[in-house]
Amino acid sequence: MKNRKFSVSLLCFALVAFGALRVFAAVTESSTNVPLAIPDNGNVNSTLTFSVNGTISDANLTVNISHTWNDDIELRLSSPSIAAQLLWQDCGGSGDNLTNTVIDQQAAGLSPCTFAGAPFTGSFQPTDGTGAAPAAASGTMTAFNGSDSGGVWTLNVVDDSTICTGTLNAWSLTLDGTPPLPVELMTLEIS
Repeated sequence: MKNRKFSVSLLCFALVAFGALRVFAAVTESSTNVPLAIPDNGNVNSTLTFSVNGTISDANLTVNISHTWNDDIELRLSSPSIAAQLLWQDCGGSGDNLTNTVIDQQAAGLSPCTFAGAPFTGSFQPTDGTGAAPAAASGTMTAFNGSDSGGVWTLNVVDDSTICTGTLNAWSLTLDGTPPLPVELMTLEIS
């Protein structure tokens, strides 16, 4: 039985090494450049160095922000090779906080830009709440598709009004794509 496990593991390694079998998985990395105060009527930049390099096929941003009056918040994300994308703007009225908020181009729909939506938890498409109804934001997460994942990414958080302040508590990126963003096959057991 031990020889069979070794043979199967060796076969899987050979298939992956020579490209006959490709297994991919999303990689998530979190910023260590937090928490940061979001100044009143100002902005703050936080960075994340994505250590795994590969070609991106899907990108998702997760944020945790403590802030009163969510309508003041704007989020822009830039990668080492893609200019800042406006992903979240003026959404949430007087509601408070973005809690495990995932900005995902493939999410079900636009955010309900109302107080009732706060704290925004779950997955939302990039959203602009400046109009009468939520609209697609001017930036997209798909703008990062086809670019390299490795390097320094920057999240810019803006408070675009006076009186309320907040804190960028945490943020992370989940990137999926072609090698070298693979799942390693350590052991495959056949009974």
